[in-house]
Amino acid sequence: MHDDPTFVDRIQRDLNDVQWPEPQEIRARARHRSRRTVALATVAVLAAATGPAYALTERTSAPPPAAALPASTQSPARAEIPLDSLLPVTEVPVKGVVQLGDAGLGEVVRLDPTLQRCGDDRGVPAAPAYSRYSRSQTLLSPTKDGRAPVRVELSQDVYRLDPLVSARLFTHLRALLDACPEWYLAERVMVANETTPNESKHAWETAASNFAGDESILVRHVPFAPGGPADGRTLQRSSPFGMTVVVRVGDLVTVLEPNPDLRLHDADLEALGRTAARLLCPAANPGC
Repeated sequence: MHDDPTFVDRIQRDLNDVQWPEPQEIRARARHRSRRTVALATVAVLAAATGPAYALTERTSAPPPAAALPASTQSPARAEIPLDSLLPVTEVPVKGVVQLGDAGLGEVVRLDPTLQRCGDDRGVPAAPAYSRYSRSQTLLSPTKDGRAPVRVELSQDVYRLDPLVSARLFTHLRALLDACPEWYLAERVMVANETTPNESKHAWETAASNFAGDESILVRHVPFAPGGPADGRTLQRSSPFGMTVVVRVGDLVTVLEPNPDLRLHDADLEALGRTAARLLCPAANPGC
């Protein structure tokens, strides 16, 4: 009998020697590639733009759309989030915006990080909510020559979550808002190449709720003008306020963050949330 290993035996032996990365590392590398793709797309679009332009990137590794099923077969649950689930650029009261976007898997739902820092300080531990699928867009206002610097007019993330995850997300957000009506942050900042103590103040309010979709919250972030503790000044409210719209429709959750300088009123933001909910309906499970 021939003692030399066969081709299949050599392949199996070589595969046993391969060091496979952990699942957490695989997800981290995927998120890194996703963010790098968006950054490169931003640079390319802004460098080439000479006026109003629209560029929305697609993940090339996305699975192909499911084949059409016979009328008598029950349709499967929707998985990926289509592009038309996002707000159109016409909803932003700024002309000539540039639209950039991305899609992902296993992304964590991004809310106000400063609010979570307050929650950590007040005993509300972080509760990361990971999505099954996600899609995002950023609407940028370019300069007249189409080059940087630019201003972000609106960012939107849409996440597909398991039902229990979406329920915990809204419960956690309400717990943070209850725990953080006001929060002081003492830190040292760099001024004229020297570190100096500085104190800042933040406040959060629930401006509205249950105005769109199955669940919705309009969060107002009120910053206060910072001042060093040695000067004895009373911290005063600054404007404009930061606003965040969080809306759920079925298993989809969207987070909208308009630029505070747009100075949209609460009624405008509620209407924006209702428009976002209507666009999510066809892609949600269950649909509207």
